[in-house]
Formats: sequence, C-alpha cells, structure tokens
Amino acid sequence: MRRTATARDLALLTLAALAVLAATAAFEWSRADDASSWDVPLYQSFGDRMTDGEVPYRDFRVEYPPGALPAFLIPSVVSRANGTPVYEPELNDAARGYARGFAALMVLLLAATVALTAVSLNALRATVGHAAVALGLVAAAPLLLGELVLTRFDALPVALTAGAVAALLAGRSRLAALVLGLAIATKLYPLLLLPLFGVVALRRAGGQAAAAVVGIAAATAAIVVLPFLALAPGEAWFSIRAQLTRGLQVESLPGSFVLALGRVADELGLRALNTGVAEGGTGDVRSADVTGTLGSVVGSLAGLLAVAVVVAIWIAAWRSDAEPARVVRDCAAVVAAQVALGRVLSPQFVLWLVPLVPLVAGRRGRLASALLAAALVLTHVWFPELYRDYVNERGAPETAYLLLRNGVLLALLVVLAAPSLRSLFSPSSPTAASSTNAGTTGTA
Repeated sequence: MRRTATARDLALLTLAALAVLAATAAFEWSRADDASSWDVPLYQSFGDRMTDGEVPYRDFRVEYPPGALPAFLIPSVVSRANGTPVYEPELNDAARGYARGFAALMVLLLAATVALTAVSLNALRATVGHAAVALGLVAAAPLLLGELVLTRFDALPVALTAGAVAALLAGRSRLAALVLGLAIATKLYPLLLLPLFGVVALRRAGGQAAAAVVGIAAATAAIVVLPFLALAPGEAWFSIRAQLTRGLQVESLPGSFVLALGRVADELGLRALNTGVAEGGTGDVRSADVTGTLGSVVGSLAGLLAVAVVVAIWIAAWRSDAEPARVVRDCAAVVAAQVALGRVLSPQFVLWLVPLVPLVAGRRGRLASALLAAALVLTHVWFPELYRDYVNERGAPETAYLLLRNGVLLALLVVLAAPSLRSLFSPSSPTAASSTNAGTTGTA
C-alpha cells in the first residue's frame, strides 16, 4: 500500500509483529539443541559468579565489553530467584533453566526492537506496505536466523541500536547519543554510527549540538567501561582489545575467499599458497582462523577496504543535509561494511543488520530487505552443521555455500552504499542533492 501509515496502522502492525515474534521464538526454541552446545553455559558461568559477588574482569576473565554484563547477570538472578541450582556440567536442568531465562530475555529485547522500529517508521512517514514488511522482517528474525537469536547476546546491542536510531529520527539527538553510548559499551560495532549521528545534529542545530552528541555518547560509554578499567585495567582492556585484534576467521568474506583459493590450488597440485585453518580466538571464546601469508594479506586488504567504504560514507553524509531516508540507509551501509568485509563474521553478526536495513524505503529498500532475509536464511542453514563440516574438511560444497552467503552480504553492501559513494563524485551541493533524493525517495 502507498498510503502513509498512521499511528493506528503502526500500532496494529506492531501487535501483529509481536505475535509473529512470540510464535517464531517458541518454534525455534522447541527445535533447539541441548544447551551444552551453545555459548549459554559460558554466559551462565559469568552470571553465576557475579550473583555470588565476584567482580568481572577483576575476579574472572570476560571476553566481552562491560555493557554486555547485564545480559549474563539478569537470567542468573532470575534463575536463582526461581530456585534453579547453580550451573554444573552434570546438572542439565540447571543449564536448561538458565538457557530458558536467557532466551526469554533475548525475545524481550527483540520485542523492544520491534516497537522501536515502529517508532522509526513513524518518523520516516513510511507507507503501510513498507511498515508491514519492515516489522515482519524484524519479528521473523528467530525463524530466519534460527536458535542463534536466542543463544547469543547480540539482541542487546541490536535493541540499543534500534533505540538510538529511533530517538535520532524523532529529533531527540541527545537521548540518541546516550543510548548509542550504551550500545558501544555493549558491542563495539555501533561506534560506526556515531559520525552519522553527529552529522544529523550538525545539520539540525549546528556545531555545538554535534559536539554534544559525540560527547554524550563518549561519556556514556566511558561511564560503563571506566569503573572496570579502574578495578582491573589489564583484563578490562583485554575485553575490548580482544574484539579488535582477532585473526582472519574462516567464515568471513576474505577468509572464505582465501580458503577457496587454497582448495583450488590443492586441486591443481600447487602448494605455494600454504593456507590452512588453526584454532584461534581469545580465552574461552574460540574460533577457527585462516593461517598463512595470503590470509594475512587478503585480510588486511579487506580491512582497509572496509575502512575506506565506511569513511567514504561518512564523508558523503557530511556533504549532505542528513535527510532521514538517507541517514537510515547510511547507518545500514556502514554496519553492512563491517559485516561483509570484516576479518571476523560470526553467524550472529548478521543480526546486527536487522534493525537497520528494513528502515530503508523504496525499490532499493525492498531489494536490501530481500537480500538481508536471504542472508539470514543462508546463515541459519549454514550454522552449525555446515560450519563444522567446513572447518573439518573444507569440502567444495561447503566452500561454495559459504561463498554464496558472503556474496549475498557483499551484494547487500553494494545496494546500500552505492548512492552515497556515487554522490562523492557528484558536483551538486548538499541542498541540490537533498532535493534530488527527496524527489526519488519512493523509487531509489
């Protein structure tokens, strides 16, 4: 439908989306594997130790930034209140009790993401059809991506990112900065959005407002992180450094490309590439990383390309007048650059795109949402069975499948980033560019 969605339309669509979310989450939970095969037992160990009075980073190592701690602690507190015993490997009931609580928390965070997406769609004056598709895609995330949505804590930074974008579009720049600071303290990738938020504040209210947005976001993240840095500077800094210095993971686009080249070279009897896979990661968080010189070179080049794309989008946004439809597209594009070109691409990272891509309108938005849905489904099929086969054997079918999934993510990046990158070479002024964008919002 082309009609702009009213508040009543959005309320009804949100209720319908929440019903879809509940149904898909319950369905995925019923199909989930045993809790011991997830990251949830690790999260429970963190939560139980905090509940017992231990201080994270000082008393035990945590590989995640401090903003993630509530996601581990809340299910443990609830489990203890309900009489669930402390987790031990042989007590599967204890593991299941915590896992159920953790999954319920992730569903609540996704429900908040649905509601916040509706707020953003209202600010964007989305059509009824666009709103229905966008809310439906967010609500269907558990079905499309699978149990990863319920067994990883990424729904927390996703909900915070959705809240920051909703506040920004609603004209509450300082609130948006505060929520974005919390998101950055939880998982580092929302930092990519901060320059775009600053540009919006600059265009709306000038340099002081832009400085306030950057300052509030930085101060909020610092308030969360600094107490732990003061208590245990080495371990707290490790939790942040570990996210930035990981090796070239096999599931990433550059990693899968290098291993595909290695397989072709092996088939041809060429040993010069010398590529392989080794156990990597940090602490209790393990990953399979690509070894060899070619992996290092390709990983570095892909990282430089990701930086170049993100910086180009920031520059293009600075040259524009921050029209809302463009802002949400640029937000989606910079996160897509990190997902598609980064050195690490764990399966749950695809969830980062869920609160952003569906906000993009017009033909470009519909294509982007279709590519996102395809990437979610492909990732669902990929993990964990095909992933295990790929790491152990790196057979041709698994390699081709992974390249297909990563190709879809790369195509999504191209669709989202192309208008901004093209505008860098346009001689038109920000005002003229805005007029052009406004006249083509429904068809871009």
